[in-house]
Formats: sequence, structure tokens, C-alpha cells
Amino acid sequence: MGNFIALAFKNVFRNGKRSFTLGVNYAIVTFILTALFAFSRGAVTNISTSLVRASAGHITVSGQYAKGGRVFNGMLRVKEIEASARTVLGPGATVLPRYLVQSAVYYKGLSKRLSFTGIEPALDSGFKSQMVFGAGGWDAWSGDPSGVVLPADVAAYFGLVYGDEIVVSTRTRFGAFNTGILKVRGVYTTDNFFMSGLVLVHLPFLRNLDLADLDAATTMYIYLSQPSGINAGREALSSALAKMGFEVSRPKDGNDAIAAVSAASIKYEADKEGRDRVMLKLSTIDEVLGLVRSIVGAVNALGGLVAAVMLFVIAVSVFINLRMSVNERMREIGTMRAIGFNSGGVTGLFVLESVALAILFSIAGSVLGALVSVLVRATLSIPAGGNLAIVLSSGHLALEPRLGDMAAVVAVIAVFAALFSYFPARRGGRIRPVEALSSTF
Repeated sequence: MGNFIALAFKNVFRNGKRSFTLGVNYAIVTFILTALFAFSRGAVTNISTSLVRASAGHITVSGQYAKGGRVFNGMLRVKEIEASARTVLGPGATVLPRYLVQSAVYYKGLSKRLSFTGIEPALDSGFKSQMVFGAGGWDAWSGDPSGVVLPADVAAYFGLVYGDEIVVSTRTRFGAFNTGILKVRGVYTTDNFFMSGLVLVHLPFLRNLDLADLDAATTMYIYLSQPSGINAGREALSSALAKMGFEVSRPKDGNDAIAAVSAASIKYEADKEGRDRVMLKLSTIDEVLGLVRSIVGAVNALGGLVAAVMLFVIAVSVFINLRMSVNERMREIGTMRAIGFNSGGVTGLFVLESVALAILFSIAGSVLGALVSVLVRATLSIPAGGNLAIVLSSGHLALEPRLGDMAAVVAVIAVFAALFSYFPARRGGRIRPVEALSSTF
């Protein structure tokens, strides 16, 4: 068997020009697919990491509550939910309540509607390492209960500098307008796409601005030390919260999950049921990323279609190449049949030669695709901003080639080569020794 395989590899380049041309086609296909999978893998990883670091948790708790005949966005009994999450999920879980409000900002005749995120800086300090402050800083902001941290583009729009005061006005959950004054304590930039428009204030300030209860929040982000246990953790927490009297549900689909993690306080709605209750929705990061994976899947499908067209062209080349090889090697076929090779052995030899060619060049194409992906990620710097920012990590494309993807591509190409070389190879294997030898004279 070893000699048989060695003979097949030896024959791979018997006709160097044809073999090299066909092999380059295999390499191009595997190069494209390896680079495409590196992009899609990197995009999902980067988006997931950026989301978790900015605006979603491994588990995100959101919902509504009914009180006094009205239904509001957000949650009550936040301390009870926090305590339950820490008890159920263990000491490795980090639980962070936040308050989100859409509010208009006024400054020297200019106005702009912004999304404000209220956090407790002593606990929720994960943003700090992702911000590059051009003015002020994290400590200056966290020490001022009425301080605000602004993205650089928002500060530039208003012409704001450190220490300026701005007026914010929002329509509260009761429908009336309320205003407050914030002082600029930080102006920052970031390479996290999901943080690029983040306006940070203290949670109590936003809660007071919205005239909400002292135990209210709009969302709660839970981060686990071992994210692999997300689904089990959600089930356990859902059961514990249900026993405490909360009405617990999960998102219907990816769009519902995205809406849940980005929900802001809105004005009230009339309560049709007429009973006080807290309705919680527990979303996982996997559900939030479901829509992203669908988009990435569509990109992969498009790349796969291009590869399929190229493989069809290669299939024709494989068929023609092997037919020509069979015709040129009639004496060899006759000799092999005469010394005892059966029909299957001759067929298998030709198929193995075709597969060996495919494997050699596919491996080369995959390795080249991985090397180019790593090189592009390390050297190509892209300015932040625009839609491309969502797949950037520290200003570089988040390309992530994986050995498993490369092996899968090579395996598929090898199977493809075997299938399309079988029929012309079978023709060569069925030629009788006498016919093969006589056809050479």
C-alpha cells in the first residue's frame, strides 16, 4: 500500500504544466475560502468581544414593570435581582445595573438628541481601559455626581471643553419633561465601535432625571467567569427569579434580543391587566449575536458561491486533464494490467494522483491564505470610523484564521477531486491489457 501511494505522488507532476495549472486553481479556491473564513470568524469574535465590553452582558436582564395602572420600561427591585444573580451564578459573576435614557442636549443655541448611559463608576469600570481621554479623565468624572463623559465628536459638535455645563431635557416616564445640568468631566475617543457614541453619567442622576423609583434600572448586565455556561446560568437564574414572584421570559428572536439589550426608558403605557408586577427578559450574548451570525453566514454563502463557480471550472479541467492522461499512459496501463493490477487498482491509482495534487496545492493555498490574513491584520492600519469599524480591532481588521477551517477546506477539495476524477479514471481502469498495449503501436 505504501508503494502504491508513493507511486501516486510520484506521478502527480508527470505532466508538469497541466498539473501546475490545475493545482494553482485549487490553491486559489482554498486561498479565497481560508481568507473568507478568517474574516467571518474574526468579525464574530470581534463583535462579540466589543459588545460584551460596551453594551451587552453574557446575560442581559431587561424588561418592564407595571405599577399603579401604568407599564414602564425597566425593572424594579433591582437589589433583589442583583442578590439573586450573585447567589445563583456564584462569586465569579459580575452584576452591573445601568440606566439608559434618550435625552436632548442644549448648549449655546445648539441641540442634539443623545443616548445617555448611567452607571455606578465604582463597580462598572470596564469602560475606563477602552477610553483615551483628550480632556479630563475617569477619576475626575467618577468624583462628580453631576459629571458627564462625552465622545470627542459630540464635544466638537457643541464646541464643549472640560468644565463646561450643558442642559439636558428628557420626557420622563410620566410624560412630563424634566431638565438637569451636567458638567463636562471627560472627552474621549475609543476603538470600540459599540462605545463610539457612549455618553456616560452617574446612574442616580439619570434615575432622578427620569423621575424613577430608587430601586429602578433599565438593564442589568451579568458577566460570567466561564461564558460556556451561559444557557445553564440563565435557566438557573430564571427559575430563581420566578420563585421570587418575577415574570420571566426570553427573547423571541435575535431582533428581540437586540432590542432588549438596548432598551431605554420611555413614557408609560396603560396597564391592561391592572395588577402590579415586574416582567423580566433574560437575553444571552449568543442570542444577540444571532443576527450578526446570519449576516456573516450570508457573506460566507456568497463566497461559497464564488468558490462553487470556480470549482465547476476546475471540475471540467480535472475531467479533461485525466482523460488526456489516460490516453497518454496506455502502455503503462497495459503493463500494470498485465502484471496483475485489476481494474479497481488502476482506477484507484489515477484517482489518488488527482487527490494528491488537490491536497498538495490546497494545503499551500490554505497556508498562504492564513499567512496573508495574519500579515494584513498585523500591518494594515485602518482609520476608525464608518461601517468598517465594526470589524476593526485596535485599528486592524479582525482576521482570525483557524486550523480547523483550513483542514475542512482541504478535505472538501480532496473529496471534490476524487469525485470528478473517478469517471475518467474508471475508463482507464476498464481498458483490457491487450487493447492498452496494442493502442501504443
